Amino acid sequence: MKKLFLTGALALFAAVNAQEYKAGAGDVTVDFGLSGGLGNTAVSLPAAGLDAGAVFKARYFNSEQWAYRGILNVNSTSTTDKSLSVPNVSDYKQTKSNLGLELGLGVERHFTGTDRLDTYVGGDILVGFNSQKVTTEVNSLTNTDKSKNEVKGPNAFNFGVRGVFGADYYFAKRVYLGVEGGLAVKFGSTGETKTSSSVTLGGVTTNTESSTKGGSSFGITPSVVAGIRLGYAF
Repeated sequence: MKKLFLTGALALFAAVNAQEYKAGAGDVTVDFGLSGGLGNTAVSLPAAGLDAGAVFKARYFNSEQWAYRGILNVNSTSTTDKSLSVPNVSDYKQTKSNLGLELGLGVERHFTGTDRLDTYVGGDILVGFNSQKVTTEVNSLTNTDKSKNEVKGPNAFNFGVRGVFGADYYFAKRVYLGVEGGLAVKFGSTGETKTSSSVTLGGVTTNTESSTKGGSSFGITPSVVAGIRLGYAF
């Protein structure tokens, strides 16, 4: 009887100790994508494109086996190039801006793993949007000649589903590093591209406008969700 009691106590202690490390029923986890090497690691936004991965993921564990998840990927860039300016002759400036947003909702099925390793499979429903604009301006410094060209689009929209598999390793109590990958099936559409230009030569200004129709696409692509992630369980 004493041996049975001792075995049960040890099993209970192990379960409680493991629970201190890993997320369980009623817990919420949040994690962010990491970039850089082991000696230069930082939390950052994806470098480019919506498929660069989810910069933020949150989960609610309904039980030790099941968790609901939400992901948010924001990719916003803006650059200005003045390299083609000629001193005392002309000013050149080109501005590029891009905004991408992807939202996902899904579910995960978690397996036993080990005291610190948590493995799972799951799936997401994804919705994404991307917009872009390029503006180029050239102004003469010797007279009134100038030009401006603006290209808007193509804006893009995508919808799809993704199957994922991943693992979280709790290197400290409630703190983990995670990796995740999978396959996504997406339908995408792009809107029209609008171009407008204004050119002033010798005091005479000419304005022109044009547009190019968009299209649609469908494909199955590999998907890495933030590569390596740093997370915490509340």
